[in-house]
Amino acid sequence: MLLFAVTALSACEEKSSGAAPSTGGGGEDIKLVGVDLDRWSCDLIATPAVMSQILGIPARGVDSTLGSAPGTPKPCNFVAEGAAPEAWSFDLDCRDNALATAEKLFAEYTARNLALIEQWDASTGGKVLKDDAGVEQHAVAAPFEVQVGKKALDHHGQAILFVDDNTPCYARVAGPDAERRLLVAKMVAEKLTPATAPMRPRPAAPPGK
Repeated sequence: MLLFAVTALSACEEKSSGAAPSTGGGGEDIKLVGVDLDRWSCDLIATPAVMSQILGIPARGVDSTLGSAPGTPKPCNFVAEGAAPEAWSFDLDCRDNALATAEKLFAEYTARNLALIEQWDASTGGKVLKDDAGVEQHAVAAPFEVQVGKKALDHHGQAILFVDDNTPCYARVAGPDAERRLLVAKMVAEKLTPATAPMRPRPAAPPGK
């Protein structure tokens, strides 16, 4: 009875670990990757100090007021304190169907973006408008591919969607200008690894695969 209790306790301790090594049936160590959602935090990818360095102005983290889809962590939100406050964020999806979801989003975001441009051109004749303060108003920026991860799209002049090349995840990065948006996306892609991904812990892939 005592032997059974000790064995059961040991098994429970192994299962509670987010991504710790476990032992296979043959006695060999099996390395697990992925971090349980209840253990995952934005700091595994970027701290406010890292965001400040990339953006070139002080940034602070803010709690997300938005929920997230089941099986995904809350978005990571930051405010950069420039001449005017800038909102920056990134969110990750590493669920089992994440890559299929990403393909649908690529098509959806592209279609929405192009539709908004068509609507603007139809209503303005393609002209640049000015508001009462004399500030020019333009159509939303056209979508375009960027080099990050396996596949990436900058859309609506507001965000980048990319499929990661090291994990079965996709990410979305939002921010007010394209150049720094790409820098943040590249940072997220670099920091997102099997060891830091917010996903169901699983055996690590064998070397070379």
